[in-house]
Amino acid sequence: MEPIKIRGLKQNNLKNISLDIPKDKIVVFTGVSGSGKTSIVFDTVAAESQRQMNETYSAWVRGRLPKYEKPSVEFIDNLNPSVIIDQSRLGGNARSTVGTISDIFCVVRPCNTPSITAV
Repeated sequence: MEPIKIRGLKQNNLKNISLDIPKDKIVVFTGVSGSGKTSIVFDTVAAESQRQMNETYSAWVRGRLPKYEKPSVEFIDNLNPSVIIDQSRLGGNARSTVGTISDIFCVVRPCNTPSITAV
């Protein structure tokens, strides 16, 4: 499967960055504060994916959806539609994350949940 190709990214503090992001794999962006992780993931890849998907809807529907600006990038290729989940806490518990609420945590890291056996 072809990776997501980003060329000439100039978003926020990023200056002319080019990268390929593999598909069908878990990809993690790490780095010190201010290194551009959010600029790449949320401000570029997620925003462009949502923007492209929103263009497929009727004008009436588009008028009610969030607006995403076109990222400052030469081109993005092989981008699929995406669902954007922000980084805020879910509920009142600091341990409530997207991973725990959606049960994806158990897919990524095997959980030790007891199995229920019918007698």
